[in-house]
This record gives sequence, structure tokens and C-alpha cells, in this order.
Amino acid sequence: MERQANYALVGAISTLLLIAGVVFVVWLGGSRFSNEYDRYRIIFEGPVRGLSVGGDVQFNGIKMGQIERIRLDEDNPNRVITDISLQARTPVRRDSLASTETQGISGTSIVQISAGDPQQPLLREAERSHRPVIRSKPNAMSSLIQGGGQMVESATRALNQVNKLISDENIADLSATIKDVRLTMGELAENRAMFDHAGSMLAKLDSAATDIEASAALIREMGEGDGRRTLAEMSEAATELKAAIGEARGTLAHINRQSETIGTTTLPAVNAAMHSLQETSESLDGFLREIRQNPRRALTKDSGQELELPR
Repeated sequence: MERQANYALVGAISTLLLIAGVVFVVWLGGSRFSNEYDRYRIIFEGPVRGLSVGGDVQFNGIKMGQIERIRLDEDNPNRVITDISLQARTPVRRDSLASTETQGISGTSIVQISAGDPQQPLLREAERSHRPVIRSKPNAMSSLIQGGGQMVESATRALNQVNKLISDENIADLSATIKDVRLTMGELAENRAMFDHAGSMLAKLDSAATDIEASAALIREMGEGDGRRTLAEMSEAATELKAAIGEARGTLAHINRQSETIGTTTLPAVNAAMHSLQETSESLDGFLREIRQNPRRALTKDSGQELELPR
């Protein structure tokens, strides 16, 4: 029994010594690790794609540590809290900034810390805490991806609007409108010569009215009896002719302004008016030639031979 008790005691003591040795080694290793590394905390705003525990932490492009822990902020899930360890005496300044960078085509990311201004104090000296917080900045690629998503959404909305615009119904309406415009332009081109001819006739009628007034002044002293009556009728005809010219000019100006609305109903009326103006011009030309050749004979004509203006 004593021999068995001694074996138990020796075993217990050996076990305790082994446990103590393990604890001592762990403590020594932890103390040594603690002396060789500084711990920091980074709070990222938004997603951290490709970041994982054990990932590299670079300072100014050189690997100086690794990621120890990644978790979400309980108060704000949009924030990601990342704990890192850096080699001791790494000169992290108060204005140093941390960001994530994608490595290669694998999609993994690392933490990149900028050196900051050498004139700024060290962050560990400025913040006397267990884990000083390094400020973060958005990742360029993440910002681009986020902006690209918004651009795609905007482009999709624009395409939907375009699809609505070019629907079958709208295309049919547009085709009909284009056809109407072509027909109208064709009619205007065909009747352009008519408008030019009307303008020349108006100028001719204006000149004829002026000649009537001049001729009336020359034969005023020659007219007696029927001559005075004819002279009065000539004056009245000249007045009516001037009024007709004014109305015709106004009509042509309105036609030019509203040429796009000319249709099959308006054009026949315009043609009739042009024909009437043509007859008036021809009658006036003949009458004026007779006055110039023999004024007295023109004044003493029978009433059946008097000049008549088309109405």
C-alpha cells in the first residue's frame, strides 16, 4: 500500500511540475511577443472585401504585422472593427491612415498603413491606451465598385425610359408625323413658284396704280362731261386697286408665316385669287396703254367700253 501511495504522490508532483512548466513557457512567450509587437485598432466604414484574420498588415508598403481579429460594431453594423499587431517601434503617427488593398486576382486584401507626417507625434505616445485607434480611409477600388453600382442602376433606369419612348405606339405616331411633314414640304415646294408669281403681280399692280394717278393728273384739265365721270371712276378704281393690293400683300404674308398649315382646302382659294389678280393686271395694262396713246379718246368712250376690274 505504501509503495502504491508513493507512486501516486510522485505522479501528482510530476503532473504539477509539467503544468507549471507549460504555464511558464506560455507566459514567457507571451511576454516576449508583447515586447516585440504593438497592438492597434482600425475602424473601417463600410465593407472590407477580402480581409481575413491572419492577413498581412503593411506599413508604407512593407510587411510589419498581421490581423488578429475582425468583428462588426454592435452599435453600428456598417463599421468593421479590426485589431492588428505591428512590430514594436513601428513609427505609426497620429495622422497615419489605414486602408484595405486588394492583392492580385485572388481577391484577398491586406491592410496598408501610411507613414504620415514625420513632424507629427507617434500615435502610441499621443494615445495612452491598450489599442490606439488608427484612422481609416475608403478603399479606392471599393469606392469605384460602389460608384459603378450606382452608375449601372442609373443606366438601367435610363434604358427603361428609352424603351418606353420607342414603344410601337410612339414609333407609329412618329412615322405618321414624319409622313405629314414630308407631304406638307412637298406641297410648299410645288406652290413656291405660285407665291413668287403672286409677288411679282402685286408689284406690277402697284406700279399700275401709280400710273393711273399720274395719268389722271395729266387729263384732269382735258376732261369735260363724260370725261369728268370717267376720271372719277378711274380715281375710284385706283383707290379700290390699292386696297386690293394691300389685302393681297397681307394675305401672302400670312400664308408665308403659316405655310406649314396650307392644305388642300386653302390652295384652290389661293389659285383663284392669283387668277383674279392676273386678269386685273392685264386689264390695267391695256387701259394705261390707251391713255398714253390717246387720252381724249379714252375719256370719251361709251359706258359699255369702260374699264371693269375683276371682283
